[in-house]
Amino acid sequence: MLDLRRMALLRELETRGSIAAVSRALGISSSAISQQLSKLEAEVGLTLLEQVGRRLELTQAGIDLSRHAEQAVRVLEEAESALERRRERVQGVVRFAAFSTFALRYLPAVLSRMARSHPDVVVEFSQVEPFEALDSIAGRRADVAVTDEYPGIPRRVDVGVIRTHLLRDRMIAYAPTPVESAAALAGIPWVFEPADTDSAAWSMRICRAAGLEPHVRFESPDLRVHHMLAFSGAAAALLPEMLMQSPTAPLPEPPHRVPWRSAAALLHRDIHAVTRRGSATRPAVAALLSHLQAVTARS
Repeated sequence: MLDLRRMALLRELETRGSIAAVSRALGISSSAISQQLSKLEAEVGLTLLEQVGRRLELTQAGIDLSRHAEQAVRVLEEAESALERRRERVQGVVRFAAFSTFALRYLPAVLSRMARSHPDVVVEFSQVEPFEALDSIAGRRADVAVTDEYPGIPRRVDVGVIRTHLLRDRMIAYAPTPVESAAALAGIPWVFEPADTDSAAWSMRICRAAGLEPHVRFESPDLRVHHMLAFSGAAAALLPEMLMQSPTAPLPEPPHRVPWRSAAALLHRDIHAVTRRGSATRPAVAALLSHLQAVTARS
């Protein structure tokens, strides 16, 4: 019988395009992945991979086996879900992943509700950046993960993933000193997230739509650094409203809001929960998702 874990690695390679990308997504070394794929080729007695220029691509046999792997993994997860639904008490482990701003705002309430409603369920949490959420789900390192999406910059949605909209988080522009319009921020230092992020791409679009070319002097993936720079008068920033709403460690609002008339309707990001189709019907996963929807609905 073929090794399902090796088949799943082949499916990941087809989806992500390179062994390096699979390694990053699954947290497995490239050499270990190559060894497992070589063993899979030996098992089936066919060539599954071929070198095309600098790229490693699947042969037709590899593509066919990859599609069967996707179906097999999904069926296995659905079987596990069906067995869990037959138990009298909801129990098990649910792995939850979210970015820091969301966790600071909502994680305490979600954990508290889960402890009251399903005391036999263990919730494990890991912090991931929004762009890592889908990889956490696809790599089966998380059962539920939270990601964000900015207007005009859609995130990919894998076929095997279910996405549930949780809330719309308003974005607010702040200046280091009082200004009368967004255009006045053209010569002022800005803080953005790193240049290769969706947040940075969206921020640049929003600024240019307002008629200014932002001078990005500071970069940080930590939005608390953005808040600190805006609050201290060192830089302009676009901050999510969620950042200042943590129930345990709320941040004071920076003093100088910016009137932002151009593209004002686009000053938001949408927050989604993502789950695998095969595991979405697990009672423990469904319970966690239900509590996520409940706590965010009250925002």
